[in-house]
Amino acid sequence: MNDNKNIQRQEEQTKEVINEIKKEYTKTADFLEDNTDTQLKIAGELKGELKNKDFDVNIEELKALKDEITGLKAEIKRLNEMDNISLSSLIVKDIKTVGNSLIKLQEKAVGSIKHLYDNMKHQLTYSLTKAQEKFVQVKIGIVKGLVNSMQNFIKDQQKKLNNCLEKLDTLSKEIQKDEEKLNKGNKEEIKQADNENKDINASEKAAVRDGSERSENKPIKNDDRSSQNIKRKPSVLKTLKENQQKIRLEENGKGEKTVKKDKGIEI
Repeated sequence: MNDNKNIQRQEEQTKEVINEIKKEYTKTADFLEDNTDTQLKIAGELKGELKNKDFDVNIEELKALKDEITGLKAEIKRLNEMDNISLSSLIVKDIKTVGNSLIKLQEKAVGSIKHLYDNMKHQLTYSLTKAQEKFVQVKIGIVKGLVNSMQNFIKDQQKKLNNCLEKLDTLSKEIQKDEEKLNKGNKEEIKQADNENKDINASEKAAVRDGSERSENKPIKNDDRSSQNIKRKPSVLKTLKENQQKIRLEENGKGEKTVKKDKGIEI
C-alpha cells in the first residue's frame, strides 16, 4: 500500500532528524565542558597570582558545574547507543529530559562566567602591583571572549534545533494524514471481508435446506481480520510532537537572559 510505504519513509526521515538532534546535544555538552575547563583554569591562575581565597567560591561553582556536565555527557552517550528501542519510548524518556538538562546547564555556565567576571573586576579595586593588574586585565579579556563564544554558540545551536523541530512537526503532520488514509482503507477491507463471510454463511444454510450433500466439505474459516488490518509499531505521532514542542516552549519562555552592562561586558 502506498500510504503504508509513505509512513515508513516518513518515520525513517524522522529518525534521521532525531539523530541530528542527538548530534547537537553532543556538540553542546562538549562545548560547555571546554568552556567550564577554561574558566576553571583562569580561576586557578588568578588565585595563584593574587594569592587570596576570593576565587575559591568560583572554583567550587565551576567544579560542581563540570560534574553535572560529565553526568549529562554519560546520558547523551547512552541516548546515542539506544538504536533498538522504540522511537516513541525514546522520545518520551530521553530526548526531552536531555534537552531540558542542557538548557539548565547553559544557564549555569552563563551564570558562572558572570560570577567570575564580577570577581575579577572587584580585584581591580584592591591595591595590586602593576604586574598583577595587567594579569587580571588579560584574564578579563579572555573571559569576554568566552562570553561572546558562548552567546554565538547557543544562538547557532538553537537555530539548528528549531530547524529540526520544524522538520519533525511537518513529518508528524504527513504521517498523521497518511495513517488516517491507511486506517480508512483497513476499515473498508474489514467491512468487505465481513460481507463476504455473511454471503458464504447464507449460501451454506441455503444448501443445507435444499438437502445438498456437504458432509465431505471442511468448515470454511473466516478470514483472519488481523491479516486485513495491517499491524504497525507506534509511530512518532503525538508523543514526538508534544514532547519536542515542550522543549521549544520552555526555551522560548526563558529566552536569553540579559544582565546589565558592567564596564564593557554583557552576559
